Amino acid sequence: MFLDTTILPISFAHVDLSDHCFRLAPPMSSSSHDIVLHATPPFGGLPASDVESLYLAAVLQSALPGRWAITSGEWATNGGRLPYITHLDNLIRTRYLSSLPRWADPDESLSEEERAEAVSWRAYIEGTLTDLVNHTLYSLPPNYPDLAKAQLHGLRFPENHYIPQRIRGVVKARLAHVGLWGVGGLHDGDAADEDRKRLDEAFVVGPAGTTAPRAWTGWRSGRETEKRRRKWGEEELARRARGVLDPLARRLAGREYWFGASPTTPDLLLFAHLSLLLTPTFPNPLLPNLIRSTYPSLSAHHDRVRSALFGRARADADEPSDASAYAVIHRITLPPSPTLWESLSDTVSTWWNDTTNGNGSGSGSASAGGKPRKKKTAKEKEFERGRWAWFAAAGVGMVVYLLASGLVRVEYAGDGDEEEGEEGEDENEDEDEDEDEDEDEGEGEDEDDNEDLGPLTGLVDEDEE
Repeated sequence: MFLDTTILPISFAHVDLSDHCFRLAPPMSSSSHDIVLHATPPFGGLPASDVESLYLAAVLQSALPGRWAITSGEWATNGGRLPYITHLDNLIRTRYLSSLPRWADPDESLSEEERAEAVSWRAYIEGTLTDLVNHTLYSLPPNYPDLAKAQLHGLRFPENHYIPQRIRGVVKARLAHVGLWGVGGLHDGDAADEDRKRLDEAFVVGPAGTTAPRAWTGWRSGRETEKRRRKWGEEELARRARGVLDPLARRLAGREYWFGASPTTPDLLLFAHLSLLLTPTFPNPLLPNLIRSTYPSLSAHHDRVRSALFGRARADADEPSDASAYAVIHRITLPPSPTLWESLSDTVSTWWNDTTNGNGSGSGSASAGGKPRKKKTAKEKEFERGRWAWFAAAGVGMVVYLLASGLVRVEYAGDGDEEEGEEGEDENEDEDEDEDEDEDEGEGEDEDDNEDLGPLTGLVDEDEE
């Protein structure tokens, strides 16, 4: 899926704006760069933690070397979409990047046939290699915690509770659709129950609570089963990776770049994917090891493009994939956004100062710092009244919801106890009356019986005498 047929493909986030650009963020006067890439947080020595951000960074460095900067973007600024590019604090759609001053299109020297071929190769890379990269980052249990830690950097409440999980959920749905989720290792997190069920089915409980694998062939057969399962997953992943990487290796065989002697957009897109695999250090480097050992041409292509864009790594670098080359990118550190508690405390303190100082009526009223406070306009007063009305409506709505949903119940115990006591006394009185009536009836029946048996009783007494 592409934003432009000549420049930029896109992987996950989609910038869909109705105009060419619009004011997105407050001016960043501290930066000397007009063009800023708002990317995902850094990860493993890379300037960003996703393929699309690295691709845009490569495109900007190729088209505008040294005339742009990068920063960790705010998820709430662009409707939850990262990355995006701003020029003079105005959001620029990627299809209009060519209109930026002194823009040099990486595909400018390509013919029409080569441009069409470049589009096809970008679609192939995006549709196949992206899934393998995301599998390494999100699906293999030992690798994901490091990525999640990078994604949580700079996030505040409540974003830190749902943004990483939401990103992983999107990736999981895609990988599950193509049959890659969980291949090459045991699951964790959402799939832990599935693994636990599989392990429970593999064992049976014997006498005295002992456990043994089903179809028992030895006490260690259960572990061997899991090892075989892991081995099969690794082989399956390697088989699918070879099917994706073989065409790329054949294309680059004997070539420095895709077309000609300079990097074009297919080179930049492939470089972005390989950077996420070859630069960070993973606890489970299954796919990176496969690329380094089986596809040296791809690893060499990654190093070649990195050197052409960002210069060579430091001389004291331990490995060829050292991330020191990315130090040439100018990074802007924005001030942290206020927390929820800071926002609420600032709102309450502002309301309290307005109340104690006569609500700012008149130019002579002073704030807590002693400076004269300007008189509020009619619009400001209306906005403030609307804000407090919203707070009140939200509070009342929450209380009504709790009462209507039955989550909170209000019961009056005092009146109920008195009523229950009165009902109990009435029941006791009724029971006593019933018992008295039963006793009276019993005595009356005994007297009648004695009257009927009177003559017989006298005879019996005479005989006894």
